[in-house]
Parts: sequence; structure tokens; C-alpha cells
Amino acid sequence: MPTNEIAAAQDLASGGEHPVSDVTIIGGGAAGSMAAIVLARRGISVTLVDMRAKHPPEFRCEKIVDDQLDLIEELQLLDFLRPVSTRVDQMLVVRSGSIQELRTTTEYGFNYQDFINSLRRGVPGRVRFVNERVVKIRNGEETQTVELANGETLSTRLVVLATGLSQALRQNLGMTLDTVHHHSLCVGFSLRPGEGQKFNFSALTYYSERLESGIAYITLFPMGDVMRANLFTYHGHQDPFVAAIRNDPVSALYGAMPGLEKFLRSFERTDAVRIRMIDLDRVANHRQHGVVLIGDAFQTSCPATGTGLTRCMNDVARLSEHIDDWLATPGMSRGKLASFYDDPRKTSVDEKAAYAAHYARRFATDRSLSWDLRRIKTVLRSRFNIMEASVAERLSLLSAS
Repeated sequence: MPTNEIAAAQDLASGGEHPVSDVTIIGGGAAGSMAAIVLARRGISVTLVDMRAKHPPEFRCEKIVDDQLDLIEELQLLDFLRPVSTRVDQMLVVRSGSIQELRTTTEYGFNYQDFINSLRRGVPGRVRFVNERVVKIRNGEETQTVELANGETLSTRLVVLATGLSQALRQNLGMTLDTVHHHSLCVGFSLRPGEGQKFNFSALTYYSERLESGIAYITLFPMGDVMRANLFTYHGHQDPFVAAIRNDPVSALYGAMPGLEKFLRSFERTDAVRIRMIDLDRVANHRQHGVVLIGDAFQTSCPATGTGLTRCMNDVARLSEHIDDWLATPGMSRGKLASFYDDPRKTSVDEKAAYAAHYARRFATDRSLSWDLRRIKTVLRSRFNIMEASVAERLSLLSAS
């Protein structure tokens, strides 16, 4: 699109007293900030609304890996991640207390708020940022009205709801949640090796060796000058282990996963232990005129599976794929917006995330014979893969000599 057309499309029109934009995004977290950048680059006039001028510290996603890197590059957002993250290229993987593999990988560890604020700084200047709380949305087939706490009213063709776990606006619109209460619990803290020691790995993923521990795994990865620990468990928030990990993570970890000590030895915690409870939610009655939901506002994911940011970025990519067609014709009916919810790439990613969440929990906790066999199969497959890689390496060396 020529520059003058982009400028014309981005200019906010006037609708009487109230500013009008093509799209108003409510929520400036990962989903909302990414969407603001991607849509504005397409020449769409965007208003981004968030009650916080700067994103505060928040314990959420702290790592991007593998297929997520493909998505962030597809959205052309990697340049916002690199300056605030630490890259790692090898991951030591341990199962049943024994080294499974030294995996070649590409991962970036980061503080969630640093990444979001980097995205915020990257939002094009012609995006109108409104630092205010939304109190109500009135939606219809043509124009949507967004009421702010300061009394201002915004008019827009489309509302993109990227409000994460917040319920207020979804309830305002008559949406409800289908919830699996307390699916999992995530623990995060930073650490350094004990005095005179060092960690003998760049990054580590250690799977619990005991089903009774209620733990899926712990992953450690560099973040600046410290090592960040993310522990994924299936404990209730009143379980004694939760209090123990908060007060004395060294003893709690080694009590639950004894084999971990030979990899970490002594270490010192450098910040507070942060704990987050996760429910699996999916919104209902969301097919409405003039509003689409993206990221956690539509469906939450289990952090242990690493699918939350994948879903978020996929939603932004699918939204950008459909929005030109929506804006090209009058109206924003629910029938028109159905192309987003019914997009095969969206439904596939959402379904895989939901399946992965339930599979991971049962893999880590289910004591039935069928799940015992699955765990045995996973260990045997990993050992076979290691043997196969070792033989291939030796054959390669022999053929080169």
C-alpha cells in the first residue's frame, strides 16, 4: 500500500464528539501490544487502551522456544525481544534422574514485563494510546462504543478484547467461562550457584523422578546474570509443598526431586518466590457483533506445555489475515467475524493446547497402567534416540577419516 494511503488509513476520523478508529484494542499485554503493532503496520487505524502506562512486574511467560520463534519472526517482532532477553543454545534434559540428552535448541529467557514494555515502545506512533480503564462496551453490527472510567467515549468499527484473565468486560458482554478449576501451579524464582561453585550447564530441564511428587518438571535458563527457575506442579494452593517451596526452595526441591541436587548442588535464591495458580478457561457466548477475543481472553493454556504464547501469537497472525476483508465492507456482524474463530489454523492450535494441558497433567500424575506404559515408552524412545545419534556421529567420523 502506498505511503499516502497508509497515512490516510491511519488517520483517526471524526465521529461527532468521539474519536473513531478502525480497531480499538483493549489490553496492552502480549496479545494486545503485538496486535497493535501488526495491525498498524498494515495501515489500519488503531487505538490501544490500557489502564497502565507501563506494564508492571508480572509472573507470566518467561521463555520463548522453538516453534514460537517461527511465529515471532513471522510477525516481525523478534527485534523487540532480543534486547531484553538472554539467548541459550543448549539444554541439558534429565529424566528419571539420568541425563537424557544435551539438546541443541534456540531459546530466549526474559522478564515478562520487560518484553511487554519493549513491545509498547515499538508500537507505531500513529497508534493512539489511551491510558485509562474501560468500564463498558456497547457492541452492534456497525459501530462499537467503548466507555472509559474518565467519562470519555470511543467509537470504533471493531473491538479486539485482549484483557487476559480479567472477567469484567466479558461479563459486561454476556460472555461466560467454561472452567477446569485449578489445573496446575507454576513457581518462579531466580538463583545463583553457591559460593565457589558454578552450574555445569547452560540450561536444564529436569523431569520429576517420582509420581507422588506432583511435579511435572523444573526448567532453569539464564536471564541476565542469574539463572531463572520455573517449576511446574499439580499441587493445590493449600498443599504443604507450596508453603515449603515459598519459604525454603532448596530443601523443598531436593525433598521432592532428590536427583536434582547432583546437578544444582547448593544455590542461593536472589529474589522472592512467585507462585501462580492456573485454571483452564475457555470463553462461551463469544460470537458477537463487533468484538473478537484473542490470547487468554479467549482461552487459557497450561504454562507447563509452553502453549500460551504460541496461541497468543497465532491469534494475532490469524486476526491480521482476516481483518482487511472485514474492513473492506460495511458492518462487523458476528457472521463476518466467524472467519477468525473458525480459521483452521486457529482451531488447530487451540485444540492442541487444550489436549497438551490434559496430557501433561496425566503424564505427571496418573498412576494407571496405561500411563505407566506411556512413561516407559517415552524413556525408552529417548534412550534409543541417544543411541541412534551416537552411532550416526561415529559413522560420520569413520567416513570422514
